[in-house]
Amino acid sequence: MTQRPPPSPSPPPARAARHGAGGYLLALLGTALATAVAALAERVAGVDDLSLVFMLAVLMVAARTRTGPAVLTAVLCFLAYNFFFIAPRYTLYISASHGVATVTMFLAAALLAGRLAARLAMQVEALRAAAVLAHARQALAQRLTVAVDDAGIGEAVRAVFRDHLDAEVWLRLDDGDATPAGAQGASPAQHGWWWLPLRAPDRALGTIGLKLHGIDDAPDDARRALARTMAEDIAQALIRTRLAAELEAQRMAGETERLRNALLSSVSHDLRSPLAGIIGSASSLEHYGAQMPEEDRHVLLHTIRSEGERLDRYIQNLLDMTRLGHGGLTLHRDWVGVDELIGAAASRIAACLPDARIRTDVAPALAPLWVHPALVEQALFNIVENAVKFSPPDDAVRILAHDDGHEAVIDIDDAGPGIPEADRLRIFDMFHSVERGDRGRNGTGLGLTIARGMVGAHGGTVEALPGPDGRGTRMRIRLPRMAPTEDAT
Repeated sequence: MTQRPPPSPSPPPARAARHGAGGYLLALLGTALATAVAALAERVAGVDDLSLVFMLAVLMVAARTRTGPAVLTAVLCFLAYNFFFIAPRYTLYISASHGVATVTMFLAAALLAGRLAARLAMQVEALRAAAVLAHARQALAQRLTVAVDDAGIGEAVRAVFRDHLDAEVWLRLDDGDATPAGAQGASPAQHGWWWLPLRAPDRALGTIGLKLHGIDDAPDDARRALARTMAEDIAQALIRTRLAAELEAQRMAGETERLRNALLSSVSHDLRSPLAGIIGSASSLEHYGAQMPEEDRHVLLHTIRSEGERLDRYIQNLLDMTRLGHGGLTLHRDWVGVDELIGAAASRIAACLPDARIRTDVAPALAPLWVHPALVEQALFNIVENAVKFSPPDDAVRILAHDDGHEAVIDIDDAGPGIPEADRLRIFDMFHSVERGDRGRNGTGLGLTIARGMVGAHGGTVEALPGPDGRGTRMRIRLPRMAPTEDAT
């Protein structure tokens, strides 16, 4: 689980000069440059007081280094100023008392200025380092916010420590109490690695190991504090994602239980009703068929057939829902006229619901569709059957079809009680009809769900709209016009 970061870039010259021999070399170069500038200013410009030139050199070196090189620069500038520019020249002897006071004050001022400049430089460097660490924590927080699981958290941790702190990360989650760092706190660095536990209030979540490149010993206090804080952030993110996963699992379990109960309710009521009719009619024929008039026997036989067909539709709806849910719906497309689809669905409605009144209005010269005819017909049948069940007996269900640019639009209007706006999306959910949909009269509550799935498989949509003139409901089917591909069969 470790990932070695790319080599860190070389530090800039200004930062490298602050450490080691580079700072003292800069002190020598600064003194030499100040001496040359002072000599040039004296000869060309006739400047008498050259102490400010050397003072400027001390400040410049101190601003770019630490205290040691700054003090060395002050001493060297003092000696150079005395040797080259204070009479008698080219000696360290000072002839006048005011000259002693001048160079002494210069040395004191140079040392003080150097010390202050060096301290300021170190403070700036500390602020810069603190900004880098703060930016690293901010980047980690941003990455953890969008992580949704343990894998996403692990990737975010490795990326942030690699890119912002040049650190190699070893991360182990769900480690219980058996962590290299133990359960009490961070372990000391071992072989360049530093171990931190990831803990929740009631359990250990895992362990994170850090290896900071370019640091031989244990991390400094600032990096230690940052690492502990980031470990706490990681633990909180783990708690959040796991809590979200548990809540989602509970939600799915509740949804599954709800659907299971709805299905059992459907089986116990909607499937048993036609079975009861079939069994009762068959029993009457078995025991009293010989004594019954011919007309009564035909009525019982018709009941057996119609209830058997209704039972077959319920079972077919369940099978279709299973196929849709598992992606097993295969489209066998063919050219078919919209009027043929509507006519076939209306004929099936008339066969199973003889009292249904249906009026159709298909736009003339409506081009045929490249669809799976049986599936679209079944979707139409489910929607029209639902509209018939909720329409008053004396009102007809209207089916209107027209072309809308690149789509064929089929509207099914009923004169029923209508659907509240808040429920117009929910009616397509499985078993929603327990309260308000196609289950209200007779049905499993799957008809509209299946219709939407079958139309959606063709790239179309089904939506519920207010009925014309504010009465009833309009179910609108949109089917895109498509052409067969070269390899279509």
